[in-house]
Amino acid sequence: MDVDGTKEVHLQDEIIMHILSRLPVLSLLRFKCVSKCWMTLISEPYFTLKHLNHAKNNQNSQKNLVLHGEFPLHCSSLSSASLFSVQLAEDVRKLDWPSNPRPWRFRMYCCYDGLALIKLRDYPQYTRAILFLWNPSTRESTVLPRTEFSLTKDYSCGLGYDSTSDDYKILKIDDAARCEILALKIGSWRKIDKRPAGVFPVLSDTEDSLAFVHGTFHWLDSSLEKTFISFSISNEVHGEIPLPEGMSLVFNMNRINGVSALEGMLCVYSTHIRRGIHTFKLWILKDYDVKESWNQLFTIQGTDLYSILKYKFSDGEVLLRCRDLECRSVFKISKESSRLWPQSVSEPIQDGFVYTKSMISPKLLA
Repeated sequence: MDVDGTKEVHLQDEIIMHILSRLPVLSLLRFKCVSKCWMTLISEPYFTLKHLNHAKNNQNSQKNLVLHGEFPLHCSSLSSASLFSVQLAEDVRKLDWPSNPRPWRFRMYCCYDGLALIKLRDYPQYTRAILFLWNPSTRESTVLPRTEFSLTKDYSCGLGYDSTSDDYKILKIDDAARCEILALKIGSWRKIDKRPAGVFPVLSDTEDSLAFVHGTFHWLDSSLEKTFISFSISNEVHGEIPLPEGMSLVFNMNRINGVSALEGMLCVYSTHIRRGIHTFKLWILKDYDVKESWNQLFTIQGTDLYSILKYKFSDGEVLLRCRDLECRSVFKISKESSRLWPQSVSEPIQDGFVYTKSMISPKLLA
């Protein structure tokens, strides 16, 4: 056996993988046609994870924003430098709908590792609903197993990766505080009975997605005033995280609270409405294990209702979803309150999610 020749071939494969892992998704999709060897390599879970990690760790890696309202979806590239360089891309992504005919309504809950978690509802049979995963970069999708509890009621959803089991998991909580978890490798939902007494999750149009940080989902609870709920997907243990000093949860018509994630860090926000003026405050937890590391990032006052933090640019500006005086969902940056974006989309926007393009196949996960 030619040992040196075998080592040389192995080295060549490593070099090829190293180079390919740094290429954009569109190029990789084309390179699948080069040879069967390359198609196999690019489709390997090890390679897709290597490619994703490189994109996530590269500060100059391009991010994308998918906007959804009714139909169709709009996708735009985000410059890491500033919102002022952002232009709405012309490519309009069309979902490969797993139902026929096209659904009556759909809702996107979150984007994680380049995968979007979406609910479809049929019309006129609006009591029917399904969840599915979609990769907007490769346009692959797969329908998820049916849950025991109804999908037509109000609920929060979150998607995250469990490094302990090397599996993606989805957590679903309805307005009756019933929890279900889906491990994609197992392929079936399971009820979670161990939950804190008196848990009543806060469900609203600004709180449909569970914030996922450090392998843990987070959400607000109407029975708590100084803390919010955490849930580890590895050991399935609930906990409570203290709110920033001076912040307390008040749930009424004049105050809106929420929790989200930014660059792997946990954020909480509060909007107080007084005489038509909205005061938006945002805190960020810089060190997850140090509960004293809450830092107030900024305060904004205006007539727009700010809600969820979406993205942070390299110049320190952040992209926020808000609602203007006409109750449209639009996006603004923190310091330029008069700047609306996007301006070229005529259809009403419900929400938008920033994601990193990936080669992960939903069909190979579920």
